[in-house]
Amino acid sequence: LGTFSPAEDGIERVALVRDSLMLFCDDRSIFANADTARWRDLADQPLITLTRDSGIRLLVEIGFETSEIPLKPAFEVSQVTTALALVEAGLGVAVLPAYALAAARHRKVVGKPLIDPNIAREVAMIHATGRSVSPATQAFVAVVRRYAQRLIPRENN
Repeated sequence: LGTFSPAEDGIERVALVRDSLMLFCDDRSIFANADTARWRDLADQPLITLTRDSGIRLLVEIGFETSEIPLKPAFEVSQVTTALALVEAGLGVAVLPAYALAAARHRKVVGKPLIDPNIAREVAMIHATGRSVSPATQAFVAVVRRYAQRLIPRENN
């Protein structure tokens, strides 16, 4: 269960949800009342990112590169919840997957769709190619899919 490269051989994927990157800011930020944010708008913002060993960080790097703005993190952290805590403290903005909205629910943090470009990834369950999936696993996939779709805003599904 997770995100996997389409280039990986020998596995079959069962898509659960499509998860887009979003901008997370504190409720006093210039972005807090906007409907969306553009990557270019992040050029002069203190940025809180995940560390380079994170797949999310790679997607953030792609967003900055595509927008032709330099990526200069103010803070690099290992956990989404740590990034959200720094955002809540007013130390910067973070680009995180939409599922982080669930962790931000009880914080003074808001998430905004990040556009131009919209960067998304597929969250999937995998199994070995050619192997059958048990009825219990099929039922589990349905439960996980319903739960995952509740975590992600409608426009991302």
